[in-house]
Amino acid sequence: MVYNGKPSLACERCRPRRLKCDWGKPACSQCIRAKVDCPGYRSALEYTFRDQSRDVIRKAQLRAEREAKEISQRQKRTVKGNSNQMLTYSPAPSSSLSHPSAELAKGYLFMNYIAKGDRGAYMPYLSTLTNQLESSAVDDALTAAGLAALSNIHRSPQMMYTARKHYMTALSQTGNSLGNAHLCTRDETLATVVLLSMFEVLTCGDDLFLTRWINHLDGAAILIETRGREQLSRPEGLALFSQLRTQIVLSHVYRQKHTSAVIRNLSQEAAKYRLNKDDAIIDRLSGVTIPLGDLCADIKEGTISCPSDIVRCALELDAQLQSIMSDIPASMGYRTVNAALAHRVSMDNTVWGAQYHTYRDITVSSFWNNYRSARLVLLDLIVEAIRAMNTPLLGNTKEAHYHLLRQCQEISRQLVEDICASVPFHLGSVVVDNHVDQTSSHPTFRSSSDADENRASPFVVPAAGGFALMWPLLIAAGSGYASKELRAWIVDCLNKIGRCMGINQALAMAQLVREGESTRAWLSPEYSSPEQDDREGAVLDEAGALQTDDNAFRFSTLI
Repeated sequence: MVYNGKPSLACERCRPRRLKCDWGKPACSQCIRAKVDCPGYRSALEYTFRDQSRDVIRKAQLRAEREAKEISQRQKRTVKGNSNQMLTYSPAPSSSLSHPSAELAKGYLFMNYIAKGDRGAYMPYLSTLTNQLESSAVDDALTAAGLAALSNIHRSPQMMYTARKHYMTALSQTGNSLGNAHLCTRDETLATVVLLSMFEVLTCGDDLFLTRWINHLDGAAILIETRGREQLSRPEGLALFSQLRTQIVLSHVYRQKHTSAVIRNLSQEAAKYRLNKDDAIIDRLSGVTIPLGDLCADIKEGTISCPSDIVRCALELDAQLQSIMSDIPASMGYRTVNAALAHRVSMDNTVWGAQYHTYRDITVSSFWNNYRSARLVLLDLIVEAIRAMNTPLLGNTKEAHYHLLRQCQEISRQLVEDICASVPFHLGSVVVDNHVDQTSSHPTFRSSSDADENRASPFVVPAAGGFALMWPLLIAAGSGYASKELRAWIVDCLNKIGRCMGINQALAMAQLVREGESTRAWLSPEYSSPEQDDREGAVLDEAGALQTDDNAFRFSTLI
């Protein structure tokens, strides 16, 4: 979406007159001087979510028409008949197939992301929401995302053309909902935002996905805050909150940003609505990642600058993390499977090294990878703080710090290995039992039969596995503890996710890993700020809302 300048925070009278408003309350100085009633200021929602849907739709329609014309020209065929007459064949208009293709697309999305299969589901709450609605933005967004994935897999420009039409319809309806105080708080509105963001992930064509991700999460955070406590009382609302809360909090860790008190309080309140211990442990993990993000923000802002203070705070949080992980229920554990191989697995295999992990479902594997990702940052803070200490280290103090430094580095390497060990589970490439030695050094889940673990052949798994795996792989690659060979293997895995599962963002991530920068550098303000990034469509406005290129929905990026 084109950048149209920073939104003015001036009052309703000063803004059209371009007067210098001092934002005074209850009235600004300009209105007081003019002896008129100050009309007040816009809400945060109004100036953050600027409705540019009409411009986006117009540009996308023009682009779609060009694509359709190119497709028609490429697909025309000339066939020579028996009578030497030249026959020209042109495919039937796509409208005649729109209904079947839409149903196929929604079916694909349900099977791969919504339906609860052997590995669970990524967005099971959508099943209930879509069953309750006959025709809505959710339906168009579902169709758009499904068609986009199928288009990527089958390399069908015609499918992508139809997908963009459904996307524009859903985008327009969502824009109307966001302008309505009642509709913007409904579950289906937030679910549509999630699906439109998913569309951007599936169709991602450049490295601006990082700024789109930031933009989406900031917008989603405001919607969550606006929805308030009432959203937690409904199963679908609680599920939406939990999924987005995890992503928002982890993004704050990497962006070194404070989490709002509203989200912090809602996170604590959510624990009261949990029905099982599994969900409670996920809330407890967020209870540590929130202060971790605050610590990163304090370090960035200079509120905490003493290395010894940083080490002390980080060790306290690490102790809390370990307390949580030592108390997880058996159903949230994983099993380590040792592949009895005499040499390293070849690069075209999705097993790194000689072992991999199996989990109960994607929810559990995501929980572990979120923990690993957060702890990698935490340990990195300790390592950097120890290295920054200027005072001479003598005797026991020097030895203790050296031991702590080595311990952090060893644990970080293991965390990276563990993220990579989750790849076969997510992608379905596992080794059969007669070639492995199974161990249970970690808490394990119970299965009805051993055969259940091995019935998935390579990549015969829902695409949700690849969707949930992309960010942990990116973080592992950028951690500084991945060897050149491991980074190349991660690039290979991301390419497989992109090409075989139809998720284009994985291809963009693979390109970033090849370029060799660290994850925290990618997410730093310098990487995406207007001063440092002169590419069109990569500018953050004053309200924190990113204005991206005309392909991007204003919240668009990863879910």
